[in-house]
Amino acid sequence: MKTALSQCAILALLSFSFFSLAEHAKQPSTQLHAVTARNTLRVTDNYIPLRKHVAPHIPGQGSTLRRRGIMANLTNIHDVYYIIELQVGNQTIPVSVDTGSSDTWLVQNGYRCISYYGETPDCGLGEGLRGNLSGGNIPDLVFGRAYTDGTFVRGYFGYDDVSIGGITAKHQQLGLVDVASWFGDGLVSGLLGLAYPLMTSLEGGEQSMAPYNPVFFTMWKDKLVQGLFSIALSRDADQLTPPGNEAHPSSPVESAGTSFLALGGLPPVTVDEESWAITPIQSMKLLGDWDFSTEERGLYIIVADAWVYGRRNGSVGLSKNTTQFPVLIDVGATLSVLPKELVMALYESFDPPAKYMSSRGLFYALCNATVPEFGVQIGTSIFYFAPEDLLRQNARDPTNEYCRIGVTDSYFGPYVLGVTFLSNVVAVFDVGNNEMRFASRKKY
Repeated sequence: MKTALSQCAILALLSFSFFSLAEHAKQPSTQLHAVTARNTLRVTDNYIPLRKHVAPHIPGQGSTLRRRGIMANLTNIHDVYYIIELQVGNQTIPVSVDTGSSDTWLVQNGYRCISYYGETPDCGLGEGLRGNLSGGNIPDLVFGRAYTDGTFVRGYFGYDDVSIGGITAKHQQLGLVDVASWFGDGLVSGLLGLAYPLMTSLEGGEQSMAPYNPVFFTMWKDKLVQGLFSIALSRDADQLTPPGNEAHPSSPVESAGTSFLALGGLPPVTVDEESWAITPIQSMKLLGDWDFSTEERGLYIIVADAWVYGRRNGSVGLSKNTTQFPVLIDVGATLSVLPKELVMALYESFDPPAKYMSSRGLFYALCNATVPEFGVQIGTSIFYFAPEDLLRQNARDPTNEYCRIGVTDSYFGPYVLGVTFLSNVVAVFDVGNNEMRFASRKKY
């Protein structure tokens, strides 16, 4: 039986208060069953290219984590997001892809843009849906999502057919937005949520609601695809490796390619077949301070076995941190956000060490600094961040000498593995077996 979420649970989610790293270490070891395994999946014909976009910084804009109300001091000067086209009825709508939420919502043409900051309203959402959802509205059911940076979307629920790459979810429940306060740049008109149905029950108004199947889950339940999807994110060809950092644990180079969302199988990219690892998707109950009592899955939460970092120096190997804590796998987050103690040790491993820039709200290192190794261990496989993801050459300070580091720190969760991690792996979201699978990408 699905557990209804209380108003207390909703408030806990919006505040995103989280238990400390010391408390993470107390989590029962029975939660962890990561293994290294042979791959049994195949490349599917149902793969859809994603368009990567690096958005310009908008003063006052929060990080890409805003949609879940994360209380984090992030000034994300190069928000990265990935765009896919949905066919809704007979219209094509570009939306951003998000594994950190479940609802799919679209803005309606003629929506009202509101600003609470005194300037002329400019939400920056693209052309929306013309007219109404063809399956009609759901009476007396408000759609609304509010975020801690002051942005929100509001409208109503209804039904329409939604197609992705030729696969159609019939009579799919969607949110249609007619009022918004948003920071966009005109390229997307909504969001495709890929997380579990549980998260759809967090209604943004005063009531909670019964969960419903999001778009991918409808496709799976209707037996149109297997119960998994996978994502391969490719960085820009001009996202250069920092000078002097060409040596890195990797396989032979393949050319930079397109990013993909694959439904029911793997995307057409080359991976190290010996690196496959499987780890359980953890229940929401693991997030103790969220006030979830359910054992159900809601977000793609895993617990890594260890974190490795440092610079190899002769016989001296990398340092290993075996503290275990929940971390979200989120394509909607540009940076990876991890516990402060771990990240500070990583920053010190840069040569010269990284430094905090208060004007930017993040840590930066010299763009020609020596970049340490940093990896996530799952089972016996270690998935390394590439140097160009740890020290981002296309995200510089005003002097053009310092580059932003792709991992940031937090005293509290939610901890996140975002684009800077996902650009190095193929990630399989196996909802049918409640497992995450990872394989290292061939260097590209």
